[in-house]
Amino acid sequence: MENSTIFLFTAIFICFAVIIGFLIYLQTTLVKSRKDIEAMHRALAEARQETTAMRRALTATHVQGQWGEMQLRRIVELAGMLPYCDFEPQVTLSGAKGGQRPDLLVRLSNGRTIVVDAKSPIDSYIQAHASLDDATRATHMRQYAIRVRGHVTQLANREYWRHFEPSPEWVVLLIPNEGMFRAAVEHDPLLLDTAMQKHVLLASPVTLVALLKAMAYGWQQENRARNVQSLVEYSHTLQQQLKAFIIQWRKLYGQLNGTVGSFNQLTMIYQKTLFPVIQQICDLDGTINADEYDLSSTPPLQASKPVEDVLSPTEEHLAED
Repeated sequence: MENSTIFLFTAIFICFAVIIGFLIYLQTTLVKSRKDIEAMHRALAEARQETTAMRRALTATHVQGQWGEMQLRRIVELAGMLPYCDFEPQVTLSGAKGGQRPDLLVRLSNGRTIVVDAKSPIDSYIQAHASLDDATRATHMRQYAIRVRGHVTQLANREYWRHFEPSPEWVVLLIPNEGMFRAAVEHDPLLLDTAMQKHVLLASPVTLVALLKAMAYGWQQENRARNVQSLVEYSHTLQQQLKAFIIQWRKLYGQLNGTVGSFNQLTMIYQKTLFPVIQQICDLDGTINADEYDLSSTPPLQASKPVEDVLSPTEEHLAED
């Protein structure tokens, strides 16, 4: 009976200890989970604040312009047109409404210039994507399309092309995002036609890259034509210099042949006039060897072929020219 009672109390104690341990573990886990949840709430709050700050920054006019200019520079680099483009800090145009600064001037190979503007309104587009319901989103999208149309009108009224006559009578408006370009066209189907009538070419990054690539090809052909012209001029200069060189070469060639003939004639005179006298003196003296003064064993120098036989047909043609 006593053993059964001890066993029962022992089992109850063990069960109580396990329950207490589980409760302690559960409390610790709950405390840790509460801390994790609080940290997550703080992170979400910070992310919300940063998102709000970013949204405010992107809706600011000067930030929109900087973002568009950055996109524009990247597009120009991708198209390989940096040597032929001038960005806003370098160019200021004077007009009836005061100083105007286009974002980009693209110089064409024929001396003309195309103006590119990257100040597309994007705040309504950002507000549309931040909206939670479809109706509000659609309203902001329509507002965005209206603002793009308004900017097209403002850009057309500036008439940038009049500052660079003769130049194409249109200006490029870059919408720096493919989604923004599609949204503007979808919510204003007549936007493209209206812009073209006002001499404004709407362009997304892809279409602007294609346009600049075509301009870069024109510059390549222009540079190649200039290289061909330079090659012709250098070839003409080389021909004149070769002509002068061959004239001097002919003169020196004739002088060398004359020198060989004079040398052989002088040797013959020596053998016929001086050497017989030396030979007689040697015979009378008996101690001098006449062979040491004999030049008959030395073969005469051979004159080269006439210069006409030496020149190749190409050299003869240059010499005649």
